[in-house]
Amino acid sequence: MKTLAFLLALPLAALPGSEPGFESLFDGRSLDGWTQGGNWAVVDGEITRVGRGGSLVYARTPVPDDFELRFDWKVAKGCNSGVYYRPGQYEYQLLDNANSSYGENPRQAAASLFFCQAPTRDVVRPHGRWNEGRIVAKGTVIQHWLNGEKVIDFDYADPRWAEAVLLLRIRGGELSARGARLSLQDHGADVSFRNLRWRAIPSDEPLVSENLTPMVVPEAALAKERERVRKMLEDQGKLRKGLDLGYAESRRFPAAEAHQGVAVDDAHFYAISSRAIGKYRRDTGERVRGWQDVPGGRFKHLNAGLVLDGRLYCAHSRDPEQPAHSSVEIWNAADMSHAESIDLAHEKGALTWIDRHEGAWFACFAAYARSDDPANTRLVQFDDDWRLVKEWRFPREAVVRFGAHSASGGGFGPDGRLYFTGHDAREMCLVELPDAGGTAMWLGALPVSAPGQAFAWDRREPGVVFGIDRRLREVIVGCVIRHGSR
Repeated sequence: MKTLAFLLALPLAALPGSEPGFESLFDGRSLDGWTQGGNWAVVDGEITRVGRGGSLVYARTPVPDDFELRFDWKVAKGCNSGVYYRPGQYEYQLLDNANSSYGENPRQAAASLFFCQAPTRDVVRPHGRWNEGRIVAKGTVIQHWLNGEKVIDFDYADPRWAEAVLLLRIRGGELSARGARLSLQDHGADVSFRNLRWRAIPSDEPLVSENLTPMVVPEAALAKERERVRKMLEDQGKLRKGLDLGYAESRRFPAAEAHQGVAVDDAHFYAISSRAIGKYRRDTGERVRGWQDVPGGRFKHLNAGLVLDGRLYCAHSRDPEQPAHSSVEIWNAADMSHAESIDLAHEKGALTWIDRHEGAWFACFAAYARSDDPANTRLVQFDDDWRLVKEWRFPREAVVRFGAHSASGGGFGPDGRLYFTGHDAREMCLVELPDAGGTAMWLGALPVSAPGQAFAWDRREPGVVFGIDRRLREVIVGCVIRHGSR
């Protein structure tokens, strides 16, 4: 009877395995099934960090691919700790928000997906008090709960979270990775756990994401975060000195038409080959529509694309025929019906890409070694009636990179500078254009994932850039990050 009375006096949360379908990971008496460096102990029925020595790792089995984990936790004053549940730096943050410098940035606060996604609000209890943590992960949806409230819920495949996903990737986390061991972090301060249990989520159990809006990062904290990212990229060799630019890849999508270039709008990307275009959902990569020239049709060599106001503009030429007879070809993006042609046959060279910038059209007319000198490649500014306003030549540093080819892709970045790519080099080159025309000023080259060809800046998410790998027939999504000013 004394034993029964003792059990009835315990709070429900202290009874491991009391919920149907859950498996207890801690028996309340020992650390059986866990590995450690001797710095963790069971004290008064709790797992407690008692000294330095590293994380406590559950060794019996990996974390299920789709799972729900529940646990109670408390931290000492100013403590920073975490629960790792996917490979790499993938962490449910445990923090005394009020007494830790990390608390100033919601992306580093309690219940955040650390350095990735902030909670919707701060509901953590003061240090020394127990908190109820919960993690739900199924497919590409991640949910964090704290003290009974869902504070994170997002689908990491949704492009609206590309910046957050990129932050985690830079830190070393890979959202698509699976098969990690559950790990409780020793970060140099006391932290305790109890009532750890999990369950595998069945494949037929639905989990719908609400895509909750995270807390806004204050400007001062954001400045510190950017500096931290800059140092990370510098350490990883991904920051290009002199340009103060970094690049990180975030996603890849297979696309059969990814041979010449890609265009992008708010909901779709458009993979472009010489005589066909595929329209794909940018969140899932599903092909939803396409266009294909008829046999014997007039299209020869489509290149880069640009989507503006529901219309897809593509550069087109009849290269390698001479003259190249360039034109701008326009489709209605909704149904992929061809709508219009703008004849630019009077311009010398093969039109490879176009862009719209500050109320004007810009177009690149390539010169190739097989019929001309690549140094004769021109960048031309047109007015709204496609009349020439001024033109520029590319600097020597760019021409050397052209080799026998030319500038395959180009466009003005969110910083207002002109970026362009060659035929197959994994880099984006930068120039500034003198107001009066003439020769563009070389700024440098930034290593990227895509091996040349045409790319497209995402006008919805500044810094995000879509490129292609024509050999693999893939569309590559990455982000160019600028730190400070030149």
